[in-house]
Amino acid sequence: MPASLTAPNLQQLQHQFAAALHYQPHDAATMVNSDQFSAQQRLQLYCNNFIISLTEVLASTYPTVKAMIGEQCFEQLARHHILSQPLPQADVTAYGDHFEKTITAQPVLVASLPYLVDLARLEWLRDIVSRLASHAGTLPLEKLRQLEHPTNSVNLQQCYFHIPTSTRVFSSQYAVVSLWEIVNDTNDNHQQQQLALLDINQPQTALLQHFQWQVWQLDSAPELIALVRDCQCQRPIATHTRSQLTLLPQLLHHHLIDDICEVNGDD
Repeated sequence: MPASLTAPNLQQLQHQFAAALHYQPHDAATMVNSDQFSAQQRLQLYCNNFIISLTEVLASTYPTVKAMIGEQCFEQLARHHILSQPLPQADVTAYGDHFEKTITAQPVLVASLPYLVDLARLEWLRDIVSRLASHAGTLPLEKLRQLEHPTNSVNLQQCYFHIPTSTRVFSSQYAVVSLWEIVNDTNDNHQQQQLALLDINQPQTALLQHFQWQVWQLDSAPELIALVRDCQCQRPIATHTRSQLTLLPQLLHHHLIDDICEVNGDD
């Protein structure tokens, strides 16, 4: 760096390099030494590697989206997202949010694959769930037994079924949950058969959970989804309808209850 120039502070240096990485106006070249490569060439190499690295991050988060549109189209889409959605921190673990907005901004792509936005939403939700604490599958058996007796110590007006915190609800006007499962089926022959039978325009709801160190998802009826949402809102057990209570075995079968807690109390 020429001696006549004042050395930038760390904040200025970070700002200039962040601008360079996203192809915005910058003075970063003045801070880079030149030898057989010019300062601009060095920056370009760094920028290219930055784009490639974040594209790989996006590809690992949205593999099914990539499979649906192809590698070349995905790389172009990823580049657009990277340049319009700057990396907020050095940690790339949670990078990829709002990718569905990047897709929405591509009208030709959306017109060809209208379900792609929801497919991206599903894959991002799967990524979120994967970073939540894993549910071990423990059921509150003793508290459940208390519900069977009139003199139980569980106040049905004050208690609710607690859903594991790693559980999320997903809904779409398209059958993207089934599409995700089909695309990720390793049996090629079965995959082609299922794709041929899939009605992509069928609305779908699902439950996702980080269960025993894996992301588990279940295509669920709207009634079960509604019950899970009510429980997540701490709706007292006594206020559930009879039809909702008939779904309790399903909640237990799928390990969707891990405790019975007091409303507004400690989870």
